[in-house]
Amino acid sequence: MDNVVYGFGNNYWGQLGPVFGSFRIATPFNQKIDLPKPGIISYLNDTPVAQITCGYNHVLALTSNGRVYAWGPNRYGQIGCGYTLTWRFSLTKHELNFNIYNIQSVYCYYRSSFAITTDGLVFSWDDNSGHHLGHNISDDKVFDPRLITTITGVKAITGSIYGTGNKNDINLDESDNNTNDKSSDSNYKQQFIEISTIGSGGFGTEFKVKHRLDDKIYAVKKVQFCGFNEDKKQRILKEVKSLAKLDSDFVVKYYNSWLECNHLYIQMEYCSQSLRSLLADKAIVFERQPEDHMNSVFEYFISCEIFKELLQCVQYLHELIPRVIHRDLKPENILIERNLKSNRCVKLCDFGLATDHDVDRQTASRYDHTLGVGTLRYISPEVFYRKQYNHKIDIFSLALIAEKIYSIDPQNSQSFQAIKSEFNKCYDNLYQTLQSMQSSPDYNQRPECREVLAKHNEWSIDKTVVTTHKEFNSTIPTLPASVQFIVRYLYMKH
Repeated sequence: MDNVVYGFGNNYWGQLGPVFGSFRIATPFNQKIDLPKPGIISYLNDTPVAQITCGYNHVLALTSNGRVYAWGPNRYGQIGCGYTLTWRFSLTKHELNFNIYNIQSVYCYYRSSFAITTDGLVFSWDDNSGHHLGHNISDDKVFDPRLITTITGVKAITGSIYGTGNKNDINLDESDNNTNDKSSDSNYKQQFIEISTIGSGGFGTEFKVKHRLDDKIYAVKKVQFCGFNEDKKQRILKEVKSLAKLDSDFVVKYYNSWLECNHLYIQMEYCSQSLRSLLADKAIVFERQPEDHMNSVFEYFISCEIFKELLQCVQYLHELIPRVIHRDLKPENILIERNLKSNRCVKLCDFGLATDHDVDRQTASRYDHTLGVGTLRYISPEVFYRKQYNHKIDIFSLALIAEKIYSIDPQNSQSFQAIKSEFNKCYDNLYQTLQSMQSSPDYNQRPECREVLAKHNEWSIDKTVVTTHKEFNSTIPTLPASVQFIVRYLYMKH
């Protein structure tokens, strides 16, 4: 039988689990329970246990996929699952929470517990009356795993009843750290072939990579964790958590994340283009100067389709429970990739500034959400002036992005005079829509995404108008391949 764990010895506090059905709780308080023969610990059946470590009367088990389970008494917080009543012990295994950190080894001592992550960080919990958990705190008990912030590059831990470590057993010297960095980095290098750099930002660098096993192309964001303050670390981790829970065709697909060598790696879906790169070539594609206004019915139709899909993406975020505010919408964070399954090509990425918002409240106070967020070019006035705001800040950003998509200036009505008659009325409706989306200071007057989409027929043009237009069939073959597939796709999806 595979994945079976045996236990034997004293089971007074349930440290062997339900072996032979014997527990301290079913016997007189002063009766000793001995299990002289190995017995199967049934609640570990089919659990891929890779390591077992035992304290005075509690046990930790580490699985091959990095999960940690604990059982036994919890007077001092031995099993790391939070505060419990004095002398109570666990008759079932409890899984410990280390957030996104992967655990590579665990250690138990008299009444102290430790876990080392794959990138050499250490968590500790349990009895702290002798201050041997490594935390600069006065608490005599730590009931949940807590990161020791003063050490890195740890390979192993040793301890005794009243102390942990011996000279340099825990805190490795600089040369050991360098050696560990090289070995830790192999996880990324062994899995992926780095093809090119996609881009860099405040939170790290993103790479186009090829997986060595499945030969598929992915995007991997590499964020240097060492040296960041706690606020910046939390913002980075928030992106991972946001991506993990947003499993939809409206956002970039999240595959995996891991910590190694003081870096956070986030593996995501790779998209060949962003809205920024698409807009950079758009004017040239449609044979006009970048500073000129749009006057092609064909270009207007494509722009409307991109804007519609973008509105649908943000609508998805705003109608989640709890509602999600992106807070950093900009062309760089809008990706373009054909998806035959979902019949879409626009999706959102970069959720490092995203936040949940209570839909039962009309606004967020200046203390509820982070102030000064977003990219200056696309932020709303209420964020710029550090005032209270709600999800309508995304609506304002969408209007500014629409200016780029349509190559217009909503504040200058003169830019509408050169529009061709085929879609002059639609263009006028678009102007009114974008104005309402930038309503200020009363941002609650800005429409929801679903309200803008409900009037799609008023500011867009029908596909038949485009297909019967003389420019249509002659224009597509002249487009660059990177733009041509989007044009054909947006046309064919109708």
